[in-house]
Amino acid sequence: MKQKKYWLIGSLACISALFATSQGAWGLIGGSGHDFSAETWSNNEICLPCHTPHNADTAMTDAPLWNHEINLGQMYTIYSSPTLNYTVNQPGNVSKACLSCHDGTIAVDSFTTGMGADSTMIGTLNPLADLGTDLSDDHPIGIDWSTGMHTSYTLAQCGNCHTGVIGVDPPLVEVYNDRMECPTCHDVHNEMNLPNLVRVTMAGSQLCLTCHDK
Repeated sequence: MKQKKYWLIGSLACISALFATSQGAWGLIGGSGHDFSAETWSNNEICLPCHTPHNADTAMTDAPLWNHEINLGQMYTIYSSPTLNYTVNQPGNVSKACLSCHDGTIAVDSFTTGMGADSTMIGTLNPLADLGTDLSDDHPIGIDWSTGMHTSYTLAQCGNCHTGVIGVDPPLVEVYNDRMECPTCHDVHNEMNLPNLVRVTMAGSQLCLTCHDK
């Protein structure tokens, strides 16, 4: 009888811990810049603007169960500088997932499932979040680290997010298919609970210094 009692207490404790964890994970997005649950086009859901359990975009293999309309062929004006001794490529698909809202060409309520019909552009929600298709004044993305280091900047540590990570475990920042992309510095799920959904605090330029050894 005593053994059964301890088993029951242990089981309840595990269930409570799992529930608390799931609630905590939900709360990270809740209230952040990516919480659109108050918008009518989101069906009062937090995940729906980006993900769907059914009828997902199968062409988008870099983001799971992708729900938002996306133009994988979109071309951007990319960063260029005479002091940057490295090639900046077009954004990879994982960045284009972000840009499918943030480049201002596709409504934030435009989904693969056909939900949402307000044609709400991101600039109406937050003008600063509308980056446009000219990324020449933004930090370069699409930099390929697999071909070696360039001379202007030096990554403190480098690795592929699927086979290794930059920093520590859990990683401070990540690279995707050996490239620096939008989610290298930003965590769309706000797991670190920092302003602007960054992975590392900007205090003392810690985010910058995670990669830049100057």
